[in-house]
Amino acid sequence: MATYKSSGKLDLESPAVEFIEHLTRKKNHVSFFFAAVDLRFEVEPKDSETRAVTISIHGNLTESYKTAKATFTVAPVDDLTASCLAYTFEFEKISQNIEDKKIVESLLTYISLSDVSYKRKFKHNSIDTGYPAEKYFKDFVNAFENDGGYDLGGVDWQKRTFTMSFISAPSMMENFETIKVTITIIQKKEGSRVKWSIEVEKIDDDTQEPDSFLFIACSIRETIQSKFRN
Repeated sequence: MATYKSSGKLDLESPAVEFIEHLTRKKNHVSFFFAAVDLRFEVEPKDSETRAVTISIHGNLTESYKTAKATFTVAPVDDLTASCLAYTFEFEKISQNIEDKKIVESLLTYISLSDVSYKRKFKHNSIDTGYPAEKYFKDFVNAFENDGGYDLGGVDWQKRTFTMSFISAPSMMENFETIKVTITIIQKKEGSRVKWSIEVEKIDDDTQEPDSFLFIACSIRETIQSKFRN
């Protein structure tokens, strides 16, 4: 049975101790670019002294492996306000249907987005608003329909959800065949919450470019925020 390992480093904006606490605040995490049934991450108890965290990886994308896990160690850099994450992925294969690159890329992107979200105090896949969900959903759909740069589909007025894809976005589509975003507006006690999930199809599955996923996630958030009421 073959074992595959991949190691490297990732610079973080957050201080080491604070980022570890943020990452381990909950046990279960879901990839930004896959449904939970396809890819999810389970954080094991951390080693507080070494700032080491082991994450076991589960979902349909891991069916080709007996085990799939990642080990992270976060160390402060010189000024202590930022840090560096050293990672090692380890896959024990049981078949030749290999999904290593997708899994590595997805988890590193999740780490990068979590770092930026924690440091800048916002979420990459939800925004709270002060408006009622039903009225806001209608305005939101109209805003995307009136903009010729998007293709809308699957509008469900009862569940307040729809999908949108980009018709023309050269900077975003450079590495991807398709980018589809599913947007849902949820009523809260006061106001509403706009949530979204992202599905992408890469042009070349053999490339590992976490930065391109990060760029897309940030761009989609900016696109959605631009449709908010003034």
